[in-house]
Amino acid sequence: MKRLFVALCITLFFIGISYTAEITVGVVDMERIFREYNEFQEAKRELDRFVLEWERQRDSLKQYIDSLKTALEVEKPGLTEKGREKKEIEIVKAQETYSQFVKSIWDRDGLFYKKSTELLNPYYEKIQETIKNVANANKLDFVFNSSGNIILYASNSQNITDLVLQELNKTYEIQRPQVTQKFRLAIFPLMETESEAQKLQLGSRLQRSLYQGLSGSANFELLSTGEVNQEISRRSLSSDKLFPENCQQIALSLNSDFFVAGTVETQGENVTFTYRIFRTATMEKLVEITGQAQNPRESLDVESIQKAKLLDQQFKP
Repeated sequence: MKRLFVALCITLFFIGISYTAEITVGVVDMERIFREYNEFQEAKRELDRFVLEWERQRDSLKQYIDSLKTALEVEKPGLTEKGREKKEIEIVKAQETYSQFVKSIWDRDGLFYKKSTELLNPYYEKIQETIKNVANANKLDFVFNSSGNIILYASNSQNITDLVLQELNKTYEIQRPQVTQKFRLAIFPLMETESEAQKLQLGSRLQRSLYQGLSGSANFELLSTGEVNQEISRRSLSSDKLFPENCQQIALSLNSDFFVAGTVETQGENVTFTYRIFRTATMEKLVEITGQAQNPRESLDVESIQKAKLLDQQFKP
């Protein structure tokens, strides 16, 4: 009812002033603007990549909680009261970590809101300014959104959507960053330097999380971990023999431009790992990143993915 009243008031306003002046009204299809404005879509794809990564980290934490609960149910009959309490405390801590992570991303002032504002707001402002400029150039008194619920006037001859898109996109090809060459990258399980790391199979676990963290990289075309691991198995290399020199031989056979190898070890509750990117042809070490997680089963994947992003950022061929 309120919307009808507003529409009626505006209509009466136009009727009133139409006696004294000719009014020209234009329309813009904002759905098309957002869909076909290249720079906006590019920024949205970048935001989507952040969201995908956050969702992966969230799911990893959730899977860890589920694994703790399953383990407790299986082990409960053989646990002492103290052992059961320790497991339950571990679950509570994992749930708190999960809740804090979700809040840090999707809360009102979380990373999603901040990243959305950072990436998209400049283009909202540019769209608004462009509509104003095109309207002035075409001597339009008013412009309305044709995909809104109320259209006061929409003449096809005054639809300026194409003009706005043309103006927004005319510099896109000039400003668009050149597509850089993607380098083939082989990711190896980290060499497990002591027995506890081998028992927990941390090298393979970090290989998977590193692969996940580098997915979508602008620098690399990733070889599948299955392809890499098949070559490791074929050469009968154990997890404590994945020296860079051995990895280089496999990377050469796979025609990989670069490869990642490293080490992982445990010290009590702590896990320390190091990622290194090597140039396959020369064995030149280009980047080295070290990470540490206090509770490997709870935070190792998240820490590894974060270090993978840093590895990607610091890479210079």
